[in-house]
Amino acid sequence: MLGKLLKYDLRKNMRWLWILFVGSIAAAGITRGLSELGKSIAFFKVLGILFDSIFYALVANSIIQPFIRGFMNFTKSLYGDESYLTHTLPVTKGQIINSKYITSLIEILLGFISVIVAILIRYASANMTAVLQMMLSGLISGSFSVWGVITLFIVLVVVEFLMFISIIYFSIILGYKFNEKKVLKSFLFTALFSFASSTTLSIVMVIVMLIAGIDLSSSTIVLTSTGFNCIVLTGILVYAVLSVAFYFLAKSQFKKGVNVD
Repeated sequence: MLGKLLKYDLRKNMRWLWILFVGSIAAAGITRGLSELGKSIAFFKVLGILFDSIFYALVANSIIQPFIRGFMNFTKSLYGDESYLTHTLPVTKGQIINSKYITSLIEILLGFISVIVAILIRYASANMTAVLQMMLSGLISGSFSVWGVITLFIVLVVVEFLMFISIIYFSIILGYKFNEKKVLKSFLFTALFSFASSTTLSIVMVIVMLIAGIDLSSSTIVLTSTGFNCIVLTGILVYAVLSVAFYFLAKSQFKKGVNVD
């Protein structure tokens, strides 16, 4: 039954998200073409600037909208107009929560994949690696793998998004246990847990950097490749642990019952 529930959630959300994903990739190709034509024809150069704006808007929304749609769908399905149907389905509360989480994970991953493909189509060139190497050399000293660094950073951001989804879901479940000001209380819980999570990450990061012998008093901090990897991997680990913790907290609270008007 989880498979059917997951298919329904994905179909409902992906009805228009796929337009963003495909649109960002298509806009990347069009903008790249217009940029090449604009080198010799002024009209295409102006048109390229216009499509650049469309491209950036689609890319930004391809990352943001799956995140927003995730918690909007969560609230609507469990506490809004669709809640009666959701809570009368022959599935367990655990399966409902799992479906929401898996749906958000798939949509966020698809969003990031579409953005990566779009950026590569728009900006890929023979000297792309060299340019990125030069940009990152101000942050990382010594030899390092450009694409390894970028991959780690992408994983960090994705796991961070998943942590915030877990926090928001848990906060919504707590907020809607009250009879009044449910949205406000959900927002306050989200702010509180987000602040606590960010503080936890900051403390752990400072400890790791001190252990690694990094001078935090310096106005400019340049990391070694090993130091950078250690810090990013620490961030990924902390975000992953917090994401799992809030997931189980949300699941536990949801199983205790919901307060639906």
